[in-house]
Amino acid sequence: MLGCDRRMVLAAALLATSFASAKAQTLEQFYAGKQISMVVGGAAGSGYDIIGRIVAKHLGKYVPGNPRVIVRGMPGAGGIIATNYMNTVAEKDGTVIAVVGREAIFDPLFSGADSKANYDSRKFVWLGTPNREVGMAYARTSSDVTSIEDVMKREVTSAASGATSGSAVSARLLNALLGTKFKIVTGYPGGSEAMLAMENGEVDARVVTGFAGPEAIHVNGWISRGQAKLLLQLAVKKHPSYQHVPIIMDYAKSEDDRRLMELMFIGQELGRPFFAPPGLPAERAKALQDAFAKTMSDPEFQNEAKDYELSPLLAADLQVVVEKVYGFPKETIQKGIDIIAFTAK
Repeated sequence: MLGCDRRMVLAAALLATSFASAKAQTLEQFYAGKQISMVVGGAAGSGYDIIGRIVAKHLGKYVPGNPRVIVRGMPGAGGIIATNYMNTVAEKDGTVIAVVGREAIFDPLFSGADSKANYDSRKFVWLGTPNREVGMAYARTSSDVTSIEDVMKREVTSAASGATSGSAVSARLLNALLGTKFKIVTGYPGGSEAMLAMENGEVDARVVTGFAGPEAIHVNGWISRGQAKLLLQLAVKKHPSYQHVPIIMDYAKSEDDRRLMELMFIGQELGRPFFAPPGLPAERAKALQDAFAKTMSDPEFQNEAKDYELSPLLAADLQVVVEKVYGFPKETIQKGIDIIAFTAK
């Protein structure tokens, strides 16, 4: 019996020593020799994948211990699969971060009981975004569509990937909010294929939730040659580069309309959001947030990511946007839910 007591005392002492050692471990000691996995909730070659890889290339040098950052693709369900993974499966020790489609961030709020999400976005550890997005509706000039008012008068075909993709949902949102007559043509794997369809005259227009990177470069080339026309910005605030393009907020007919449009499009501020799982140790959360902020100021990163019209928001800014969306009046949120449910039919 006495021997058993001694073994228990020894085991307790060893456990206490191990705990104290772990607690005393510095950030450099923890991250040295490790790798950070960056989960990308978008397809290979997508804007999310490209910007994720650029961030991954530079982030590690600003994390204590200089861990290597590797990219792990996890596409599906508009980013919900990756976000679910971050909430329930990913290690919560500071070795896993993610970037997903911003629509996934608010799916639990807008899809309600129909949502496949298992998370509350307010609980994630936000790192930041390299750019604030603006959605855009645009059309080829040979379609004779010169303004969003034209789309309110007649049917205009719009290229999208799946029925629940951002390019499909955003077009249906404009139909519901403004009375436009976009006819969504689905089946295009990505933006490149959709733009090729426009070049070939298969469709007249496209409505996108994020107008930056390769798509914006391509379309702006069309515009310079007189082949395309920007019709409408989908955002709460006008983008500095597109001050001449009307914004959806200009079409609000009442304060209730304005509030509803703000709810539907304020998420654009999240751009391409980077985050870590909930429940991280505070010092590791801060280390990742600081590293992301330093990456945004890195000249090499800025040069490599210049096509994304960098306009970073950092951790605290993203938290404010997320909290603001969740803080809208219940009746406004319900209107938003009703519109999304309507557009999904």
